[in-house]
Amino acid sequence: MRLSEYRQTAKDRLSGQWGINIGLVVIVGILTAAIGNVSTMTDNSSLQIGISFLLGILVLFAFSYALYYVSLYVVRGGRAELGQIFVVFQQGYYVPLMVINIVATIVQYILAAIFFIPLLLQAGSGLYLSLITSGGVVSNVDDMGMLFNVGLFTMYFILMLIYLLVVTIVSILFKFAVWVKFDYPDLSVGDCIKRAWLLIKDRWGKYILLQLSFIGWYILGFIALFVGLLFVAVYVNTASAAFYDQALKEKIEQGELA
Repeated sequence: MRLSEYRQTAKDRLSGQWGINIGLVVIVGILTAAIGNVSTMTDNSSLQIGISFLLGILVLFAFSYALYYVSLYVVRGGRAELGQIFVVFQQGYYVPLMVINIVATIVQYILAAIFFIPLLLQAGSGLYLSLITSGGVVSNVDDMGMLFNVGLFTMYFILMLIYLLVVTIVSILFKFAVWVKFDYPDLSVGDCIKRAWLLIKDRWGKYILLQLSFIGWYILGFIALFVGLLFVAVYVNTASAAFYDQALKEKIEQGELA
């Protein structure tokens, strides 16, 4: 399929139900913010970080993964429903999907630890640990001041670009693993990841190009402020699900999957 066909499939399937899909994204955002605010109940910054981390890997991931489920359900002709935002907590999905999320988080931290080693050697442990825990984002004033050094900033910029590329590729793998788990509930986490790899291994470039094809829509979304970005988020999620669904069909037709 051409990239335009994935986008067209998304638009066709979303016809008549843009509102409910956008509403689900809004509700998930509100729930995530509300639950995330639990960490602010303490004034201890270290405890806040710990609570936020635990909430992320134990609870909040479930709502993001629920949106993956909804997008695939819509692509296959279903109509999104409010109760689907809690689907991860049903039908035995929670524990294996939580494990997938934890593995994905650990892999991201390991990648950050590897990629930013040159900054550890140049700038010290403070900046290094900050970049690992924040996913490469400079999150405090002291670290930003340190990066005013031209050489250090150039190194950071190059490492950040490479890191983002690798993390993007890895995140695609785990996103596919989540969809695989929804399609094959009896598969183990390891088998879900292996099957996701089989689906995406010869399609990395095409999938990334599909995401890049939405740049114009993101720009329009920013111009239209918050509401516009909600439309884009739903559109991108559904087109991505269409990509997964087509990859799965092709592998089944080729006899590589049952």
